[in-house]
Amino acid sequence: MSRQSDVNSREKTLGENVIIIALIAVFMTSFLYYFFKQEQRLKEVGFDAMARKFSSSVLAVRAQWFMDGQPDEVILKEQGKPNVTINVNRKGWVDFKNDNENCQKIWFTLMTTDLYFMNHPIAVIEINNSANITNDKRNHGVNICRYSLPTGESFDYYLESGKVSEVNIR
Repeated sequence: MSRQSDVNSREKTLGENVIIIALIAVFMTSFLYYFFKQEQRLKEVGFDAMARKFSSSVLAVRAQWFMDGQPDEVILKEQGKPNVTINVNRKGWVDFKNDNENCQKIWFTLMTTDLYFMNHPIAVIEINNSANITNDKRNHGVNICRYSLPTGESFDYYLESGKVSEVNIR
């Protein structure tokens, strides 16, 4: 009888193992399904948070510009980090005027990260409008930095007004 009980217990554990493996596979499949279903939304929310961080950094530099008496350069001092010199325009907004890679330099200075988000490169486009019509007003020489992902999400930084647009989703 002991031989028969050994065979029964082995069959029982084999059956239990098959059921456990099947349940784990079902759980993993459902997790992956919901993860990939929500990945685009996660990317949108994360990029929106990055745009907000960019905007708050721009505002912090402008506040420091006011406190320093409106100089051409703002020096940010953080404890335990080296001082950072940031060029600003006549209105106090971050602008490396005479730099060929103005928008990239603005990003690196304010965000202190590479131009990547969730393993996607961030494209940087500098838009120089000689005449841009906005809200029935004519603005000459408006410079805009556009930061966008390959999937179409983007936000703009207006150098003359310091405005950071909301994230545009395509």
